Amino acid sequence: MTTYVVDASVVIEYLVTGSYTANAQRLFAQAGNQNKFIVPEFCLLECTNVLWKQVRFQGMSQAQAGILLRDLRALPLKRVPTKAALNIALNIGLKHQLAIYDSAYIALALRSRFSLITIDQLQTRAAASEGVTLKPITDFK
Repeated sequence: MTTYVVDASVVIEYLVTGSYTANAQRLFAQAGNQNKFIVPEFCLLECTNVLWKQVRFQGMSQAQAGILLRDLRALPLKRVPTKAALNIALNIGLKHQLAIYDSAYIALALRSRFSLITIDQLQTRAAASEGVTLKPITDFK
């Protein structure tokens, strides 16, 4: 079994149709027996905020957002505290001009020594620069 740090961009891609939705669906289909996924404790809040934006600005119905929120809660994501990684996240964010939310995924990957799966290009560049092992979402076909 392999454990990955999964970024909110991947989780949202699973929920809201995008270029890598099929890959994200295959990734999460491998949960349990093959793969385990960890996220910072705030990931579900971050994803719920994206659903709010979809309703507010993109025309998604509130009912659809509610269904996707239920699907979000059902995903096999192990949430971990971020308190111990805050200093690392701050340093990464300042060094790479990256939001702390995104930096926290990188810090979690560094601390846990698990590969990071993201489709966020700025985060990908910062993570690579920090020595984080990246697992491309396109590997899940």
